[in-house]
This record gives sequence, C-alpha cells and structure tokens, in this order.
Amino acid sequence: PTSMSPVFQILNGTSAEAAADGGGGDITFPDDFPNSVKHFLLIGAVGMMVGAGIFLYLSMIRTKASLYHSLAFIMPAISAMSYYAMWTGMGVEFKTTDTSPRVIFWARYIDYVVTVPHLLIQLALIAKADTSAMVASTGNSVLFVIALLIGAMNVAPFKYMWWFGGVVFAVLIVVQLAGRYENATDIAKVLNTIGIVFIVVYPLIWLLGSEGTASLGLSQEVAFLTILDLVTKVGFGLYFLLNFEAATGDEVGPDGEPLNQQSQQYV
Repeated sequence: PTSMSPVFQILNGTSAEAAADGGGGDITFPDDFPNSVKHFLLIGAVGMMVGAGIFLYLSMIRTKASLYHSLAFIMPAISAMSYYAMWTGMGVEFKTTDTSPRVIFWARYIDYVVTVPHLLIQLALIAKADTSAMVASTGNSVLFVIALLIGAMNVAPFKYMWWFGGVVFAVLIVVQLAGRYENATDIAKVLNTIGIVFIVVYPLIWLLGSEGTASLGLSQEVAFLTILDLVTKVGFGLYFLLNFEAATGDEVGPDGEPLNQQSQQYV
C-alpha cells in the first residue's frame, strides 16, 4: 500500500521516527499540505487582497493624501503577498532537525517584521505619541519578531530561550500600549485592544505550534494565525478608516480634511 505522507503522519500523531522513515526528504510544498492548510492560506491571501483593495480605494477618493490610509493599505498588501507565497509553497520548510519534524512558514516572519511595526506606527499616530515612543514600540516589535524567527531556526531547548526573549519585547510593547487608554477615544481604545491582542496571542500560538511544542496540529495553527492576521490587518483597517475622524479625534472641514493643526503632520 502507498505510504502516508510524513506531514499527515505528524498531524495524525505518528512518531517523528516513522515520519522520517516515510521520506521526509521527499516533502514538497504545496503538494504535501493538508487541504485545510491550503484553504486557510488561500483565504488569507484573498482576504488580504480584498482588504488592501478597499483601503486603496478609500485612500484614492480622499482630496488629500493620508499617511494613515497609506499605512493601512501597506499592511494587508504585504500580507497578501506573504499568504499567496505560502499557498504556492514558497517560504515554507519541512524542518527535520527538531525533536519531531515541523512545517515552518518563513514567509510569515518576513511579513511580520514589516507589518507589525506598521501596526504600531498607526497606533502611535492615533495616540499622537511622541517620536521617541513611536521608535521604542516599533523597535521592540522588530526585535520581537526577530527573536521568534531565530527561535524557529533553533531546536529545543535553545529555541525556548529565544521565545522568552520575544516575550520580553512583547511585554514592553503591551505596557506601552496599555498606557494609552487614558483620554483616548472609544474607537482608539478598540484599535489599541486589537494591537494588544495580537502581541499577546501570537507568541502563544508560536509556543503551541510547529515552531514550539507542536501541541497544535498544523491545520489548527494555520487557521488561528490566519484569523488573527485578518482581524489585525483587515478588521483593524476597516474599523479605523470607516471611523477615521472619531479615532483620531480631529474636527474636519467641508473637504473632509482634519482642521486640528496638531495632527496635520500625520495626514
């Protein structure tokens, strides 16, 4: 009888040794993805493309170029390319050097090292944070993603030290975001909460997923991260741009542009 694909063996709980004997070197993507993984990656790609298209349209119909709208467009545009690349098998590795074989999505780290700072820049602009606070949060976000990336390249127990380092940077980001609720608009509070949820949940999925303990199946991991990404990038952007003036607290003139001079540097 035809042997089961090593990826499916892992998902079904077969031992690492059996998976390796099943021909780990013959693993190719996207052919060896479970159908559910392919579906979620495609949902992510299409959802991000639709979101980017909507944000581009909302930007183009404005009478004046907006940094907020540009940043909102860039996030899902980059993620759409990332998800499409992963769906076609690019930026994906079958890692056999760990305690058990894992599927690692390197393209996601390229995505996050760009889009997570974009997310935090938007939150800093909405909060009218000073430049030093913006640099601190975006810098910590880059270090946060890089630490988890290096962890994914390592094996246990060393990878968990890198995960812990990423969590330290995540805590620094959350502490800074948590201090922005006072005097913030209701819309800004919701957006801030979305940012905090992403920073908290992603390291947990990393720990439970392929990069960490592999407690989650590959389909579950991809599903959770796809939903998290769509909420953080498309949901965040839609909620923000459709409530733009309420989120920024700016009064607008007849042309729809902010009258608040303090915020002119951001639009």
